[in-house]
Amino acid sequence: MSDKNQELMRKLIEEKKQKSSNQSGGKRGPDNLGNSRPGIKKHKKGGLFDK
Repeated sequence: MSDKNQELMRKLIEEKKQKSSNQSGGKRGPDNLGNSRPGIKKHKKGGLFDK
């Protein structure tokens, strides 16, 4: 690759890094901050054929 192409690629990569670092994740609301999240349910309970 020529030096010009390498510089263009570096610029593109740096711009993408900046965009991704500026994204904020899904923040929790102030009323949910102290509460823990519910656990994952591992077992299904009941259904049509479990009666």
